Amino acid sequence: MKQPMLFPETKEEMVAIRKQPQKAVNLPTALHQKTGILLNAVTLLFVSSLVVFNLFSSNVHWTAYIIFIPALLTLGQAWNMFAIVKDGVLSGGRFVPWKHIRSYKFEPIDTNHRFYGYAPEVNSGYELKIETNRRSMSCLVTSETVKEKLVEVLNAHLR
Repeated sequence: MKQPMLFPETKEEMVAIRKQPQKAVNLPTALHQKTGILLNAVTLLFVSSLVVFNLFSSNVHWTAYIIFIPALLTLGQAWNMFAIVKDGVLSGGRFVPWKHIRSYKFEPIDTNHRFYGYAPEVNSGYELKIETNRRSMSCLVTSETVKEKLVEVLNAHLR
C-alpha cells in the first residue's frame, strides 16, 4: 500500500471504480481502510484465542471451527479497495503481481448481469475481471473514459 498508484489517479476515476455496487472504492491507505484492518484484527484475535483456549481445554471440539470457514473466506470483502500500483494490482485484501496475471476482460452490465439493479450508475457500466494463476478478481467500472484508461494501464503492463 506504500507504492505509488498508477490508477486511479483522480477523484473522478476513484468514484467510477467500485468493489461493491453501491459504494465507490477508498484510497489504499491505512487511514481509509480502517474497517478492513479492524475486521481482520478482530477475526484473527477471536480465532487465535479460540485455538489457544481449545489447546488448554480437556474437551477439544475441532468441529466447531467449521463455522468460521465462510467468515474467513469472505473477509477480503471488508477491504473496499482497488488500485493498480507499479508492481501489480491491489483488489480487496489481495495483491497480485503482474507476472501472476494471465488476462483481463470487461463484461457489460446488462439486465442479465448479477450486479444489474443495485445502482443506476452501475447498470450502464462494466465488470472488469482479471484472471490470475489461482482465481479471478473483479471490480465495477461505471464510466467509459475510466474503462479506456484502465485498458491503457493494463495493456502497458501485461503485454
